[in-house]
Amino acid sequence: MIGPIVWSIVAVVVALVVLVLLVGGTLRALRRTSAVSGAFGAFVTDRVGLLRARTAALGVRMEQRRAPDSSPVQSDGRTEGALP
Repeated sequence: MIGPIVWSIVAVVVALVVLVLLVGGTLRALRRTSAVSGAFGAFVTDRVGLLRARTAALGVRMEQRRAPDSSPVQSDGRTEGALP
């Protein structure tokens, strides 16, 4: 006959196996979440950089239009919108 000590040891071993499986699954999920979060952060940073560049270009263009002595002719003799 199996005594109560053996059943206690079996219960502890089963509980430890279940705990290891649960912790392993949680760690895998956290790694996936971290990877997705990093990729999304890079995407947002890239888009914010593009938006800042466009905003800066618009600011430069607005300053060019406000300048009283601005000329649409560039230094090489072409106009701004002309095709090469």
